[in-house]
Amino acid sequence: MGGAARAAHQKFGAEWGVGIGLTGRSYAIPTMQGGVKTIRPYVEEFIEFAKQHQDMKFLVTRIGCGIAGFKDEEIAPLFRKAVPVSNIYLPQKFYDILLEPYLKHCFYYGKHVPEDCGAHAGHMYEESWVRFHFDDANALCSNTIYYIQHGLGDFHADDGVPISMKAILFDRFCHWGWEETPDTFREWYESIDYTNVTKRTDKGECTKEAENRYNPMLMGAVLGDIAGSIYEFAPHKSTEISLRHDSMDYTDDTIMTIAVADWILNDKRHTKKGLVTRLQEWGQKYPHPMGAYGNMFSRWLHANNPKPYNSWGNGSAMRVSAVGFAFDTLEDTLKVAKTCAEVTHNHPEGIKGAQATAAAMFLARTGHTKEQIRRYITDTFGYDLNRTCDNVRPTYGFDGSCQGTVPESIIAFLDSKDYEDAIRLCISLGGDADTMGAITGAIAGAYYNKMSYAMYRFGMEKLPDDIKRIILDFDNAYRRDVSYRWRNPAYDAEELVRKVRSGEIFY
Repeated sequence: MGGAARAAHQKFGAEWGVGIGLTGRSYAIPTMQGGVKTIRPYVEEFIEFAKQHQDMKFLVTRIGCGIAGFKDEEIAPLFRKAVPVSNIYLPQKFYDILLEPYLKHCFYYGKHVPEDCGAHAGHMYEESWVRFHFDDANALCSNTIYYIQHGLGDFHADDGVPISMKAILFDRFCHWGWEETPDTFREWYESIDYTNVTKRTDKGECTKEAENRYNPMLMGAVLGDIAGSIYEFAPHKSTEISLRHDSMDYTDDTIMTIAVADWILNDKRHTKKGLVTRLQEWGQKYPHPMGAYGNMFSRWLHANNPKPYNSWGNGSAMRVSAVGFAFDTLEDTLKVAKTCAEVTHNHPEGIKGAQATAAAMFLARTGHTKEQIRRYITDTFGYDLNRTCDNVRPTYGFDGSCQGTVPESIIAFLDSKDYEDAIRLCISLGGDADTMGAITGAIAGAYYNKMSYAMYRFGMEKLPDDIKRIILDFDNAYRRDVSYRWRNPAYDAEELVRKVRSGEIFY
């Protein structure tokens, strides 16, 4: 006698007395027989019917919100599963109620933000994200857990973008891109200025200055060397120092680091002969680096038949960073680190320094905590790491030996809060600053997995093209695997996965 039922009877052929299902050109859902719970099964039955009859279009009224006396906020949730069904058209009021919890987390979709200025992707992915919530929650949850398990759970955790939306972006980025990784995703995500569409480039895209270089690889050691270069013979017992100064330059530590990387890239059997060749080639190509080579090593570089000279100097540790990145197991890392050292530094202390540095790097990049690294290095190599930089600094001075620099360099890393802090701490000890910078920087780079782009660019601009080429070639060869293996050991990924699965956090 009134409302939608009357209109259905008079205009759409609904039969008098048929209160459930298809009737004429209408579909009946009873609403007068009880509460919301009694209406729900009829709504669910209707949605399944609509899915099976894609040749029909269903224009849903605000059922139950007239004579039956229900509110839109009570009825709209019953139609949640209808949102992704293409032939069901819900009242705008229902859509507004159902989508509101999700649209409030969107920056573009549903906000009338123009799709130019780089916002097109934002609209597209946010619409996808909203539909995921209504279509297949299990798929969205799986995407999110995959994202967390690849070390991205705490990435920009406080930027207002739901973790599941970033998970969808990551999924598309890595599967549609070429050789993309969690780390290249981080760099891309920061550069697109996702939450701000006010900046315009000549191409109409919204970009901002990249914040960080993720997975810096060899640049961890190289930048440590460069930063320490002016403090090697001018000790500075303070962390209040500049890490970017015009007078800084790369030293023999960088050149030999590059030589070892060249060897790993091009001598797949990792032979001693191949290593000797690379060390001599690079040393002779750059015969006068800042700070110069040590006397014994300089003579070795120019010898016709170079032999190891029983050195325990820290040169074996400062050049080993490529070994710390290139291998899948700790056993292989230790084995190649030994080979890397003993062509010159065949004294047990020289070998131990190289192995300890490479092992610390391997552990750092594979999700081990600082305490686990400390314990392993102490138990395996006998170094006293139960000290702090504040304990070491007052009495410490220049020391060119492995046993006198590698433990202190590792301590600087263990005491640090980020990459730059690690470099400042190791330089503040007042020792062999460039070599300790290379050792500490290699481990800190592997552990923190990022450095500021400003610092990265500063270092790259100091380097000649052939050295930069080896750095980039090494990145191309090993960055992908390192990126997928890297985990933040201080972050409890499993706890976040639990919260996602239990619904404790909005995802």
